[in-house]
Amino acid sequence: MGRQGDKNLKAPLYKAVLLLNKKDKVRFHMPGHCGCGSGLFASAKYDLTELFGLDNLHAPSGVIAQAEELLARAYGCDRAYIFTCGATACMHAALAYARTRGDILFTGDMHYSFYSGLELMGIKAEYVPKKGLEERLARGAGSLFFTSPDYLGRLNGGEEIAAACKRHNVLSVADSAHGAHFAFSRLLPRSLTHTADITVVSMHKTMDVYGGGALLCANGRHADSLAAYRSLVHTTSPSYLTMASIDFARAVWERDGEEFYKDIAEKTSALSLPNGYTAVRTDDISRLVINCAGDAYDAAKKLARQGIYCEAAIGENLVFIVTPHNADKLRVLSKALESITPAPLKKAPELNLKKSGKTCGETLLLPVEECAGKIAGADICLYPPGVPVIYRGDILDKNAVQFIKDFECRLSPLAYGRVIVLK
Repeated sequence: MGRQGDKNLKAPLYKAVLLLNKKDKVRFHMPGHCGCGSGLFASAKYDLTELFGLDNLHAPSGVIAQAEELLARAYGCDRAYIFTCGATACMHAALAYARTRGDILFTGDMHYSFYSGLELMGIKAEYVPKKGLEERLARGAGSLFFTSPDYLGRLNGGEEIAAACKRHNVLSVADSAHGAHFAFSRLLPRSLTHTADITVVSMHKTMDVYGGGALLCANGRHADSLAAYRSLVHTTSPSYLTMASIDFARAVWERDGEEFYKDIAEKTSALSLPNGYTAVRTDDISRLVINCAGDAYDAAKKLARQGIYCEAAIGENLVFIVTPHNADKLRVLSKALESITPAPLKKAPELNLKKSGKTCGETLLLPVEECAGKIAGADICLYPPGVPVIYRGDILDKNAVQFIKDFECRLSPLAYGRVIVLK
């Protein structure tokens, strides 16, 4: 698949960026690199700002507005808002809107961006187990947040959750960051952008989009209101390189998506794994999860020494995102695994931390060794998958301290090795 200009692509923003570069003579505007450079800066000429003909993300009326209309059509939603600050900014915009509608509920595991948004905006949210979800929705609420698909390519009943919200007139907000590609092939699950009121999709995770490229998709009466909330959380200097790549990827995936995922399905189903490795069933044919019967993080490090990089290592599971650009390299992966024996999995200690009842106040940064008995001043996530394992307000015991020591290189947020605690 080529990434060069294609006259047949309906990609107005992408083409506008290319056109401006053809008539470009000299730049006296930001960014300061002025479009010059090679190596890392080979793409600098496309890194632009709000010039004549390139529209304005915060008040789109030209090529950005056209690109968003095409995105909404592709994703089957009423509005699709471009973000270049990643799915985190999308989540924060969704939370800022949801807090105007009443109680916020959430179910299942949520990404750190959800919890960081709650903290930044001073919002309280109620966790609801899936088993009691219908009953809780029937009592009334403003919104429900949930994740589908998750890091391991599992849908976790996302469509059913969105339908339950609709039955009870509760705003449904789906974190579908890892499902941006679903809209482009019948071999993939149905995208929640069709059914949820608000859906976060992170195009850069699985498509030809530069880092940070994401969308906030919306339906019904909520759609137009979200424009104002994007402006609250998004930089006023969006990356045109990222925006143009979003427009390009949508056009190419609309045209070739069925072919892409047919090829991916054939190659993943034909993959032969060495002894000791087994494929884990997922709902997404392009999310390859391999159980290595040992420490996946150790296996990932050994793969990296051979120049092969996975998306994530979670427990015994190695996670790989298969795209049109790497599907034909699966045999290389299989061959490399033959030479790797993972270390035994070092299981994290069971954390049954007591709640202090205190979740805010002045904070301190302490070395890990001094944290026993202190109160966590921030949610601490094991990344990936970015789901908190220690919550703000938890009392840190010896097990928690040992956990932080053992997994320090994979935890967020730690402040340069020190732990954020409440005074």
